[in-house]
Amino acid sequence: MDLKQQFVYNGTFISETDTLFCIQNRAFLYGDSIFETIRVNNRNILFFEEHIERLVSGMHVLKYEIPEKFTTFKSKIKDEIISLLNRNKIFKSSRVRITVFRKSGGLYTPKTNKPEYIITSSKLDTDKFILNSNGLKIALFPDIKKPINVFSPYKTANSLIYTLAGVYKSEIGSDDCLILNEKNQIIESISSNIFIVKDKTMYTPPITDGCINGIMRFELLTYAKLHEIPCIEQSLTETDLLRADEIFLTNSIKGIQWVVAYKNKRYFKRLSAFLIDTLNNVTI
Repeated sequence: MDLKQQFVYNGTFISETDTLFCIQNRAFLYGDSIFETIRVNNRNILFFEEHIERLVSGMHVLKYEIPEKFTTFKSKIKDEIISLLNRNKIFKSSRVRITVFRKSGGLYTPKTNKPEYIITSSKLDTDKFILNSNGLKIALFPDIKKPINVFSPYKTANSLIYTLAGVYKSEIGSDDCLILNEKNQIIESISSNIFIVKDKTMYTPPITDGCINGIMRFELLTYAKLHEIPCIEQSLTETDLLRADEIFLTNSIKGIQWVVAYKNKRYFKRLSAFLIDTLNNVTI
């Protein structure tokens, strides 16, 4: 018999079979929501403080009232995550998502700025970050450009550009697609930040270009500095892709994924292999 998964709703544990969804939910009606996806390795919630800090920063941008549970009493959120994993019998690695949304009420103009939240969990296949054995083949997503604004660094429910990039990826048979900003600069992929390597120097777009302010992006910038690997935050174009020696994508769940091809260009995986070993050494 399949185990019915549970989730956390405003601090209460609820079964996935329970009725919860309200047709007036503002995340559903208006995309009035923000979220974080977090990796947990053997009860170690990776980069928890950084994730909560980014979540709270985004909640401020969306004009939510910030509950003390996300600031002064963050340990309560951590306890809820661990309890949820225990209830769902996930004892190794997992993907946890915290979704925050404004309470129901109002049309475009909300009746309240008080938030609610849901925490969900799912098993991951590996107990550590593993570099993909087959490199990714990537393409540019040309149809929609991501605007640069105060929402750009955060993961919100307004994710249609990533959804349509995913549809486009499937249509053309690519493994991933790169997103362009309104200046036609390459800023990220569907679910990851991007790094390129040229002459042993790492390059990644600055947050001001409109990319997600990725947690793993920040960690790799920190590791690069510790290991004296030159790293420059710089706007990227297609020309940079074609001149690069190496390209890899980063996010909190998969860590690092290396790219083998863009058009007819082929890439190495030297630095990405070193960095994922470094990442595992500090997270396991």
